[in-house]
Order: sequence, then C-alpha cells, then structure tokens
Amino acid sequence: MLEKHTDIVGCVAIDDPTSGENRLSGLSFAPGLAGYPFDWRAGERAFEEMQTLLQRARSDCGAAAILARGPGCMAALALAEQLPVERLALIAPQTGRLRGRGSLARSFNRIALFARQNLSLCVSDVLIIEAGNSRAGRKLVWLGLGAHSRVAALEMPAETGPELYTICENALKTAITDFLRGGELPKDLAQNREMCIIYE
Repeated sequence: MLEKHTDIVGCVAIDDPTSGENRLSGLSFAPGLAGYPFDWRAGERAFEEMQTLLQRARSDCGAAAILARGPGCMAALALAEQLPVERLALIAPQTGRLRGRGSLARSFNRIALFARQNLSLCVSDVLIIEAGNSRAGRKLVWLGLGAHSRVAALEMPAETGPELYTICENALKTAITDFLRGGELPKDLAQNREMCIIYE
C-alpha cells in the first residue's frame, strides 16, 4: 500500500482535448503538486477515467485539485460538481461544444452539457485565468458558478502563450501553483497592472 503524502496536493491535469498535447504537465508537476495527467484517448469512457484519476489523486495525497485548459475546463467543472475537489485552476476556459461526430466530440459535449447545467453544485475554490477580452469566465459565473464557491479571476498578460514562459507568465505560473497547493485566492496580484482580479 502506498504511503499517503498529506503535504502534497494531487493535481489532475485536463488539457485541451483538441490539441493532442499535454501543455499543463509543467505546472502539474511543480513542487508540492503530484501530477495526474488525463489522456483524452479514453473516448466514450472519458468521464469515468477522470473520476478514477481524481479519486486516485485524493487517495494518494489526501487533497485533490484540478488544473484545466481550454475546453478541458468544462470537464474539470463537471468533476467538481460530482466529487470533492478543493481547488480548480481554469486556464482560458472555453464553454462551447466540440464539432465533429467522433467519440471524442460526443463524450466531451455530454460532459460539457452536464457541467453547464450544474455549475451551482461546485463548492470548490476556483481561479479563472483568461485574456482580458474573454467573456467565458463571466459567462460561467452568470450561469451559476460561484453560487456555493469562491471564484476569482486573473487577467492573462497579452503576450502569454500556451507554455507560460515569459517573466509575466512565470509570475502567473507561480500564482497558479501557489493557489493549487494552498488554496489562497491570489489577491496580491491585483496590484500588478499586467494581472488583475476581475471578479470574486
């Protein structure tokens, strides 16, 4: 039997299902986070596989968080609506449907529909990171996210790319990992003109 690491947070990483890459692995394996990357190739059983992964993260570490990007944020929300999740970090969330007729699109769209319809069931602390011109975070709040959870948002610097590598991006990466490990909503970043809290 594995020894439980109570000082480490198990972090399920759910990337963009359309990218074919796991760009979140660098964040999910930061010190204090044990990464549990999800592979979208699970097809029709995707949500069951995510649930199993989240339960394994909690069993191994004692605390569970989810880091998600793009359309994967809807899957993260669907998980948090059904299972205990302390913290969610959602990077550039997308709330729309995936186009296509394959098993990936069917599975994702079913998960996303569930997430949209049950946002008020989420009781996790949520950090939404998105570009200033994006409205997805506000839409999620309007649809019910935050009814029983705390929600904060950081504006992503304009030059931020998917890898989070520049100086501003490193500050953002630190904010995300600190939030996932400790659960504090990053109010101090509101003083930084490149990143500000939009709502809470």
